[in-house]
Amino acid sequence: MSPRAVPEWHGKTPESMPGKLVLLRIYARQNGLCACGCGRVMNLNRDKIDREHTIPLIDGGENREGNLTLMLHEHHVPKTSAEAKQRAEARQHQAKAFTRPPSKMRGASFRPAEPQRTATRPVEKWSLLK
Repeated sequence: MSPRAVPEWHGKTPESMPGKLVLLRIYARQNGLCACGCGRVMNLNRDKIDREHTIPLIDGGENREGNLTLMLHEHHVPKTSAEAKQRAEARQHQAKAFTRPPSKMRGASFRPAEPQRTATRPVEKWSLLK
């Protein structure tokens, strides 16, 4: 196996976008086919094409050429929304593990406190003798 003629593109930050030449290399790698598996050939001049990370950045994927694929916009939007929904359900499931279920113990509550003494009500000194 011969080494690559052009070094693989690595994004410096998660927000950095690949250039046109990188996108053309990805297009050639996929033989012009949509990465969703539908088998449609993407036309660069006519179709709206989206870049998509095979392993999403939020799931630990890298922003590099080997992790990027090209998809038709009409296929990318439902796939991304389905992934986001799955991620939200997983986060909600994980959050339930950290919540404390309500206590089932029912015991005697505190007995009512005695009324407080005030300046207008006299203190009964001999309450034990009554």
